[in-house]
Amino acid sequence: MSPKFYAVKVVGGQEAGIAVLLLSRAKMNNLPIYSIIHSENMKGYLIIEADNQAAVSKLISDVKNVKSIVPGVLSINDIAPLIKAKTEEISLQNEQVVEVINGPFKGMKAKVLRFNKEKREATIMLLETAVPIQINVDASYLKPIS
Repeated sequence: MSPKFYAVKVVGGQEAGIAVLLLSRAKMNNLPIYSIIHSENMKGYLIIEADNQAAVSKLISDVKNVKSIVPGVLSINDIAPLIKAKTEEISLQNEQVVEVINGPFKGMKAKVLRFNKEKREATIMLLETAVPIQINVDASYLKPIS
């Protein structure tokens, strides 16, 4: 018997908290629950991977803010867009001025010294410091300034 995917209706905006609660409940009760998927694209729903609907029913019984199981079983093709990693192509040039948008230097301007496309890492020099500081950061932490 292979695991199946079930949609569970929950109170909108509470998906993440309910997912954490259900995960701990599944572990504590040793239920055959394999994954709980929460997607920003599906407000008010969680996807639960389990052996059968009875396990999902037992998992969600008497849990506040969980409404019901949606009738039917989802296929992997239905949920594939929700779990597929989206990689954004980042292109930075040497000497390009960027803004740091994440991490301890958030909000500071910097100049790109080197960019390693394979590692998605850039060596930058902070421009708004008294002493020039070179640091390596993840390229997703940088936003080009036009």
